Amino acid sequence: MHERTAAQIIADEFLIARAKILELAATLDRLDRADGDIENSKQLVLLSQGMQILCDSESDKAKRVQLLMSRQYEPEWIEKMAIRRRDVEGS
Repeated sequence: MHERTAAQIIADEFLIARAKILELAATLDRLDRADGDIENSKQLVLLSQGMQILCDSESDKAKRVQLLMSRQYEPEWIEKMAIRRRDVEGS
């Protein structure tokens, strides 16, 4: 399999990444204009932490953001979410 160069990746994906950044900026602008205080909102904190990951110099950004935004695994998740085991196992 032929791997793309960094130049090919940026050429191919720039407009998609640009659109996602603009969408996030628009969401943040709407929050700034809206009434109410969400300064201590867990979701806002997670977005801020995710953006910090995007701006740092470390690798594995997608993995780190995914882990940040995901729930921790709980062995008893089926019971805690009141899901019938049959629904999960497809029986």
